[in-house]
Amino acid sequence: MTHNQFDDDQLEHLLNNAPKLSDRRSKEEILNRLLTDARLQDNVDLQEAIQQPIDDEITSQEQQHSIPTQQESTETATTKKKVRKWPIFMSVAAVFALTVITGSMFMNHNDAKLDQANAPETSQYSTSQDSRAAKSFVNQDKIMESNNIVAKHSRIMSLRSSVYEEDLTEAVVFHIGLANRDKKSVPMTYIIPNERVATDFPKKKPTTLQMYEKYAPQIDEKANGFTNYHPYKGELKEKGDKLVHVLPEKNDYDVASADTNEYLETLQDTFSDSEYKDIEFENPDGTAYKFSKEEEPSNPKALTSSNHFNYYLYKDENGAEYLSPDSRKTFPTVTEALTDMRNKNDDVYVSVVPENIAYTVKEVAEGVIVTFDESLDLTTMDTVRATQLIEAMMLTAASFDQQIRLDNVVQETWEGFDLKKFLPKPVGANKRYMP
Repeated sequence: MTHNQFDDDQLEHLLNNAPKLSDRRSKEEILNRLLTDARLQDNVDLQEAIQQPIDDEITSQEQQHSIPTQQESTETATTKKKVRKWPIFMSVAAVFALTVITGSMFMNHNDAKLDQANAPETSQYSTSQDSRAAKSFVNQDKIMESNNIVAKHSRIMSLRSSVYEEDLTEAVVFHIGLANRDKKSVPMTYIIPNERVATDFPKKKPTTLQMYEKYAPQIDEKANGFTNYHPYKGELKEKGDKLVHVLPEKNDYDVASADTNEYLETLQDTFSDSEYKDIEFENPDGTAYKFSKEEEPSNPKALTSSNHFNYYLYKDENGAEYLSPDSRKTFPTVTEALTDMRNKNDDVYVSVVPENIAYTVKEVAEGVIVTFDESLDLTTMDTVRATQLIEAMMLTAASFDQQIRLDNVVQETWEGFDLKKFLPKPVGANKRYMP
């Protein structure tokens, strides 16, 4: 509700537009009306102002009657005196009348305006208050519910380290293999919003190579505990469903076997899940590049056919943990890959399966079933370790394009996973967001 006070301009406008006053009553009528007005009975000053010209008039008349032979000059003086006195009386009366009338008009106008404004606004304000109160009550419930969902979702996402289809409702993924201090590649999956991709590539959907050329330089590898490795030296180009890497004459990819393996692993992690089936290696003159190592890779090298790995836990020098294949050892079947996850192969990669846990693997039409020999209570494990066990098995099955189900687990759900059903296939390991 508003309270608009009259300002000087409004008051002047009101007075200027007041009706013209006219009074055809005689002076005697006005005088009698004022004398009988109850509002003047207690006002001594006004009574004296009114009574004084009356007394003067009476005195003047008596003098005129008592000295009828007075000269014309005396009569003229008396007349001037009367003329002088009556304007005083008339001024007082006019001021009083104007004050009463104008004040009454002003108050009535103001009251009417306020009444007209207040009634609907008060109603509107009351209705608005009720509406806001109702909306506030509903909104508070929605906010509490949303907060609970967000809190639960955040907690789930903080423990899940992989990317799933539910993460990509309005985004795409960019895969890349980052080189660690041990000259191994760690597969990383960066989430990029669709809006950003559309801005960066306004004309058409980018190819995997175009995505790499755009986003790989934006990753601060060293800040994330990795070696500054990308973008690759030389030139990458597309040739149909093949990728061609034109290597410079002097490069770091062919110094030793470890360097070559690191290079090939990063290529697989970056381009294996793409439209390219193979990658060819060329010299600047267009001839096939030959690696110096005794067992040089095939040229072209397949990018997708042999990616059947199992996943272990890798921890970098900063304490960050990642799920990654161990030494790129490949397996012919998902059963062998899952069974081998219990073995410790080196000091760099750690098995996610506790030593006291045993299980069997069975392949069925829907996927692969892992059954624990003894009932597995995940709450007896560290929550992060339990989640890593589940996700590492999911990633291993996914490398064979399979889904996995875990049987003989006490819990029916775990960190958002429905353990009664086959678990979803991860889109990629080690979720990150493009900076």
